[in-house]
Amino acid sequence: MQRQPKDNPKKHLWWCSILHIINDGYIASLSLLLPFIARDLNLTYTESGLLKTAIHGAISIAQVPAGFLAEGLGDIMMLGLGALWFSLSYTILFLAFSYSFTLILILSAGVGGGVYHPVGTALVANAHPDEKSGSAISTLNFFGDVGKAIFPFLAGVLIVRFGWRANCALLGVVGSGISVLYLLFFRMDIRLKRFPSEGSGDQLDKTGSGWGIIQPGQFTLYSVLGLLDNGIRSAITTFLGFLLIEKIGIQESAVGGMMSLVFFGGALGKLLCGLPIQKFGVRKIILSTEILMVLGCFILPTISSKWVLLLFLPLFGFMLNGTSSVIYVGVAPTLRSESRSRGYALHYTLSFLASAIAPYLFGLVGDTYGLSTIFHMVAIVMLLGLPVVFFLKEKENFDKESR
Repeated sequence: MQRQPKDNPKKHLWWCSILHIINDGYIASLSLLLPFIARDLNLTYTESGLLKTAIHGAISIAQVPAGFLAEGLGDIMMLGLGALWFSLSYTILFLAFSYSFTLILILSAGVGGGVYHPVGTALVANAHPDEKSGSAISTLNFFGDVGKAIFPFLAGVLIVRFGWRANCALLGVVGSGISVLYLLFFRMDIRLKRFPSEGSGDQLDKTGSGWGIIQPGQFTLYSVLGLLDNGIRSAITTFLGFLLIEKIGIQESAVGGMMSLVFFGGALGKLLCGLPIQKFGVRKIILSTEILMVLGCFILPTISSKWVLLLFLPLFGFMLNGTSSVIYVGVAPTLRSESRSRGYALHYTLSFLASAIAPYLFGLVGDTYGLSTIFHMVAIVMLLGLPVVFFLKEKENFDKESR
């Protein structure tokens, strides 16, 4: 009989966190790369947005197959192979001298990147007892945003010094090496599979279908919020670099550091906003972060002082990302533990589908009405979606219903 993930919860958490740094770091660095790729290949806002659409679209499509494949191949093998595929595709971007080839490589990268979130989150959730899974998932998400802070900063330094192509080659090789080390570290557990939670028996498909959803109403609400949250964050990060360079006048050499401030604030937001759920509840935290984020979208295009920007960007990042940990924690109890990779795959597919569509749509807005209008429209869309929050149940309430 194979060992359960609970045998080594800390090892799984820390290795999954390292892979999360790489996975989300690559995605975030693409936002920084876009203005430089656009200038090199002479792209419009719409064409640039389509590159971001491509990676999130590929991630969306890959997540459900990855969740199912992980149940056969094992979470560890699936996670390691996905990270390696993503890293190699990112590396080969240094050879992209045409828009079509760049698009193909970014689609390929997205296929590898689509493995991480459903498989990694399910692995960490199942590796910890229920009372500790919330803090473990918050920690995992925190490190994803550490990657979002580190990689744009490193990319900014490398781009200024060596160019965006060399940046892809160097950072891609680092990720490839770490992916191989992960597979070697867990080589004895390479086919490790999850086990059913106590009392679930053979009930997997009797409630909530083969996705393992035991609270379909709440799962749907969290997925709608995830869709809005991810779509808006994707649009903002896609065009933030353009806003900093073209409208606010930040030098290209400083853009990586500026965007890192946003992602650093986002990392703290994911960590800290997930911790007080027991005290304040999900509704209050989500409403607070999203309303402040909406205000930030209206304020950001008006800032002209670089010193004000240095103070504002981390706070904006905190609000921009603070909701996501609350959503991820909220999804976990709506799913059966033995099929969480499937359920999370479905949830992340919907979320990343929004992340794929939003940059293209808001790119059209930017080409037609101007760069600042993108941020104003993002805020309006979020406001229209906020009423969904009032239908969420606090965890203890739907725990009773599940029992």
